[in-house]
Parts: sequence; C-alpha cells; structure tokens
Amino acid sequence: MSAGIVDVATAKPGRTVTNDDFAPIGLTDEWIRRRSGIASRSWLPDGTPLTDVAAEACAPIVTRLSDASSIGALVVVSTSVRQRVPGIAQQVARQAGLDSAVLAFDMNAACCGFVYGLVTGLSLCESGQARSVLVCSVEAMSRLVDRTDRQTACIFADGAAAVLLEDRASFAPFRQVAGCDGAQEALMRETAEGGIHLDGMQVYDRAVRRMSESAQYLFDHGPAPTVLVGHQANGRILEQVRGFTTHLGVPFVNRIEHSGNTSSASIPLAFAEELDSGSLAASGRLGAVAYGAGEAWGGVAVDYRVPDTAAR
Repeated sequence: MSAGIVDVATAKPGRTVTNDDFAPIGLTDEWIRRRSGIASRSWLPDGTPLTDVAAEACAPIVTRLSDASSIGALVVVSTSVRQRVPGIAQQVARQAGLDSAVLAFDMNAACCGFVYGLVTGLSLCESGQARSVLVCSVEAMSRLVDRTDRQTACIFADGAAAVLLEDRASFAPFRQVAGCDGAQEALMRETAEGGIHLDGMQVYDRAVRRMSESAQYLFDHGPAPTVLVGHQANGRILEQVRGFTTHLGVPFVNRIEHSGNTSSASIPLAFAEELDSGSLAASGRLGAVAYGAGEAWGGVAVDYRVPDTAAR
C-alpha cells in the first residue's frame, strides 16, 4: 500500500494585523500589497506557547480517530521555536492526547520544513514503521522579525497546521525531490542583533527557480498532482511560479493575501483554506513545493482524501 493525507486541521489563534498597523514605521497598505501581495496576517500574543498552538492544530485530528494509539509518530516542524532543550514535540503529543508510545521529534528546515516533514512521515508509513503519522508545522515568525524593519516586519506571520498520514490501498506512491546548498546560507538568516535578514533579489530569483523546477519534476515523475501549493513566501514570487507552471494545467494556490508568510506552516495552511472554501475537492493529489533558508528546497506529490466535514 501507499501513504497519503487523510485529515487536516489548522490553528490561527492570534490577532489579525492589518497593513495599517505598519503606518508607524512608514509603510502604507498600497506599498505592502504591491511588494508582497499581503493585506493582513495573524500574530500570536507574545506569551502564547507554541506547544499550545501546535496542540490546538493536532487535537481535532486526534479526536476524530476511533483509536488515537494508531498514530505511531508525531513530527513537529518549526523554524521559530526558541528553546533548544527540550524540544516541543513531546509536550505537543501530550497536550494533543496522543499515546505515550508515540515517536515524537522536532524538525527545522526553515520554509521547506513541511515538505521535509511530509517526506519523513510518508516514509515511516510506507516502510511499515508506523500505522499513521501526524505532521504538524507551527510558527511564530512575528517573534523572529525586527518589528521596526520595513523590509521584513510586514511579511511574516504566525499559525499552525497538521495533517494525518496513513496507508490506503487506493493511494498512489508519493514522489519527492529535494536539494540543498549550504554555500547560500547568508541569503536568509537570523542576525546577531535580532531579526531576519533577507537578500531580497537573490532569494526572489532562487525561490522562483527552485520551486518551479521542483514542480516540473513532480509532473515528470507521475502520477501528476491535481493541485500545486507553493510555499507562501511572497505574492510576487507565487505569481512568478504560477506563470512558470501554467503549462502543467493544474490550479496553483496563492492564499498569501490574508495569511502572510508563515514559513513551514504556509503550505498546509493554504491547502486547508482551499479545502475549507470548497475550491478543492476532498480527494486528489497534492503537489507541495518549497524553498527556504539553509538553503533548502524540494517538493512532494502525495494523494489525499480528507473528510468533507473535517473542521479545518
């Protein structure tokens, strides 16, 4: 059998921050929309633990299961966890109601993290090491940026999303492609003074190229996806990737307007919003492509069949 996505849930418990909130640092709504495609985003309260947000995303999926012990692994993906020891996966597992026998661990691959987490979880399922796997991306990127920085403060956002992976006889095998180049680490990094530094033009060009190439690979090594969801980095990047992948003949999702850049959580959040709006059927094949700091890039094509009534 082959593994795929059988459920999805999200959590965006923060306050809505509109473009008007950046007027004190000299930014206008028109400028932000033109440069990034973003109109609003969610920011968590500073004191809200990421464990709580991740558990909020995971809990509905766990509740919908008749036997929560069927989840053999939990992968918690995050760029914005500040504590090094312990990781947060074990606390998320406890708060979400998972069995104590679960394999729970943290992962960080920046904005490409959800793709890497999917590949890991799908591999655990298809190898028979776990009956099902929960992959959760949780981010509080607003805590990493310098909120007075005109280049980055308005881009990043917070939220969490989780997907449940499981073997189904009707699913086709997943397909993945990935790569990295450590020589490009300076393109996107957290600075010693605080905040995130981006080499804007280099990141723009490389993100468009890497995500477009990853999407093409997924179609060349079928079965082909029925929908493409790119990392929601920036509206201009997304529209460039859309242009380079139009010939593939499937919808390309751009949900950044009211979500912002939530790093590793952006793909599952956008995917869930498309499902919730009715823009996507409850079953199909997802093509997820991403590019992030490190630098890291990749894509995964995976079948999905989720409940029509799932609370997303």
